[in-house]
Amino acid sequence: MTKICKCGTQNDDNSTFCRNCGSKLSQIHSTTSDSGILIGNNKILLVVIVVLLMVIGIAGTLAYVNMTDDKHDRSNSNSGVSVDTGQCSSVSDSPSTYTKSWHKVDSFSGRENYQFTFSNPNGNRVKVVVSAMPLKNYGNNAMRTLITNGTHRVGTLILDWDSSSAVAVKTDSVESSLSGTFEVDIATYELEYWNLEIYEYY
Repeated sequence: MTKICKCGTQNDDNSTFCRNCGSKLSQIHSTTSDSGILIGNNKILLVVIVVLLMVIGIAGTLAYVNMTDDKHDRSNSNSGVSVDTGQCSSVSDSPSTYTKSWHKVDSFSGRENYQFTFSNPNGNRVKVVVSAMPLKNYGNNAMRTLITNGTHRVGTLILDWDSSSAVAVKTDSVESSLSGTFEVDIATYELEYWNLEIYEYY
């Protein structure tokens, strides 16, 4: 082992002064101590790399578990969706896949005649449900709802009461597999109110 002076001269490890320039060697590191420092630094670097790999592995495992749980929760929340209208029921296309059901997408209410349009851009099956309450006059009361899609007549829903009918709400509905824009024409005669709801099946 040797000590190297600042002048570049190699001296014995136990030397106190440089044999060339006479400088004191007590503060000058030996070549063996430099290699010891390098070995120590390599060990520290190796430990840091191992710790980082462990942290990355744990974080990846936790992320995978959370993602799996989230998918499971979404699947459970979607599979039981249904609309309770007294007229609509949930229908399953396949026992092992997503359960389709009727979803209310819009509603209208009034008392007098009314016209409007709606569309189903996703091409889902549609259902129109109408209900009405007559005036309490024991006369002739009515609601006629005509639904068309372009040149196709989807259906005509007629609710009517005469002098012997009970003064109570009546309901009717029609379904369609057509897509595009639907036109709705409501004609009324002496009603307390009417209500129309639009559902899509998906």
